[in-house]
Amino acid sequence: MRLDPRTWPITLKVPLAVAALMVLVGVVLSERVMARLADTQERHLRDLAQGYLDGLSSSLAPSILRDDPWEVFDALERAQELNKGLHPVEAVVTGADGRVIAASDPRRYPIGAVLPPPDAVPDGRDFGFDPGGETASAVRVLAYPGRAVGVIRTTFDTRHLAAERRQVLATLAATNGLLTLLLAAGGWLMVSVMMRPVRVLSRHLGREGETAPTPIPDAVVARTRGEFGNLFRRHNALVRSMAEREDLSRRLAEEERLASLGRLASAVAHEINNPLGGMLNALATLKTHGHLAHVRAGSIGLIDRGLLGIRDVVRTMLTLYRADDAARLLTSGDFSDLRLLVAAEARRRSVTVSISPCDCRQIPLPSTPVRQATLNLLLNAVAAAPPGSDVSLAVDCGTGALSLAIADRGAGMPAHAVATLSGPAEGPPLARGGGLGLWTTRRLLDDLGGRADVECPPGGGTIVRLRFPLRPREDFAHVA
Repeated sequence: MRLDPRTWPITLKVPLAVAALMVLVGVVLSERVMARLADTQERHLRDLAQGYLDGLSSSLAPSILRDDPWEVFDALERAQELNKGLHPVEAVVTGADGRVIAASDPRRYPIGAVLPPPDAVPDGRDFGFDPGGETASAVRVLAYPGRAVGVIRTTFDTRHLAAERRQVLATLAATNGLLTLLLAAGGWLMVSVMMRPVRVLSRHLGREGETAPTPIPDAVVARTRGEFGNLFRRHNALVRSMAEREDLSRRLAEEERLASLGRLASAVAHEINNPLGGMLNALATLKTHGHLAHVRAGSIGLIDRGLLGIRDVVRTMLTLYRADDAARLLTSGDFSDLRLLVAAEARRRSVTVSISPCDCRQIPLPSTPVRQATLNLLLNAVAAAPPGSDVSLAVDCGTGALSLAIADRGAGMPAHAVATLSGPAEGPPLARGGGLGLWTTRRLLDDLGGRADVECPPGGGTIVRLRFPLRPREDFAHVA
C-alpha cells in the first residue's frame, strides 16, 4: 500500500519535520565540531613536534658535525624518554648526503643506509598530519652555519587522537539523537495539545452527509481560551441558528401543507356549489312547472348533467387528479345548461345572460372542466356587470380548437385577476390576489392545454377569450 504523506495527520507531520531539521542541524554542527577538533589537534601536535625537534637540533648538531653516531643515538633515546606524551614512534638522523647516522630503530635503519632526500622544505621545517590516519611526521633540516649538515626525520603515534575524535563523534551523535527524540516527542506533545480543540470541533461538526452538527458542551467551551474558545462559541451559535432554521422550515412546510389542503377543500366546495345552485333552481322549476313535459325534460337533463359534473369533481379529489377514462365529452347541451346555472344569480343582480352555442353535437373535449371554467367566468362576469346590462357567451367550434368569448359591461377586470388568469403561473394560488374561481379556471386551462386572453375595450367592460385545442379522447383521459 502506497503511503501518501499528504494524508498523514499533523500530529505526525510536525514531529517528523522537527526530527528532520534536528538531524540536518546535528550533521552540520557535528561536521564543524569535528573540523575544529582536527585543526586544534593538528596545531597542538605541530607545536609539540617543533619543540621536540628544537631540543633535538640543539643537542645533535655537534655530534653530527663530529660524525659520532653513538652520541646521536644517545640523544635520540633521551629525547624519546623525555617526550613520552608526544608518543614518538621513531626518529632517524641522516647526513647531508642522505646517509643514516643514527636511528631509534637501528635494525630498520642501519648506520650508513642511504635514504631518499626529503621533499623541498623552504624554511627547513615540515609537518604532516592526517586527521584520519594513525601517525604524523615531522622533518627538520639542520644547517651549520649556512649549510645543511643533516636531516632529522621523526614519526609520532596519533592513534590516541583518532580515538579522541571517534569518542567526540559518538558523543555528538548520541547527544543529537537524544535531543532529536526529545524535541520530536515535545513537538508531538505540543501539537497534540494544540490540536485537541480541533478534534473536538471536528467531532461535533458531524460526518459528511450522515449526521448534523452538534453543539459543543458548555463545560468544554468554558475551559477553552483564546481563538479556539471564540471558534467554539461561534460554532454553537451556528448550530443553534441551523436548528432554528430547520424548525422554521418544518413549521412552514406544515403550514403550507395545511394551506394546500384548505385550498383543495375550498376548490372542491366551490366547484360543487356552482352546479348545486343550478340544480336547486331546476328543482324549483320542476315543483312549479313540472306538469309541462318540455320543462320537466329540460330540468331533469340539467340535474343529470349537474350530478355527473359533481361526480367528476369528487372522483378527481379521491383519485388525486389521476386519469378518469370515463370522462364525458362536451356537447352543445352543456352550454345551454349554463344559462340555467347562472339564471338565479343573474335575476338577483338584474343582469341578462345571452349564450350563443355552436351547432356541434359533440366536441372532443371533457365536459366537466370546460363547463367549470366557463361557469366560473360567467358568474364573475355577472357579479361585475352593472344592473340592467348584458353578459354574453359566444361559442365557436372551429377547426382544431374551441373558442369561448365571455363579455360584460363592468368596470374591467383588475390587474391581479388578469395576472392570475393569463399571466405566468408563479407563487401560491391565492397569494397573487386572484379569486378562487379564477385560480381554478387557470388550473383547468393548464390541464387542457388552453389559454386565456383578456381584453378591455375602449367603451368599457371586459372580454375574456378562452381557447381549447381539440384533441383525441385518449389525450385528455387524465382530466376530470
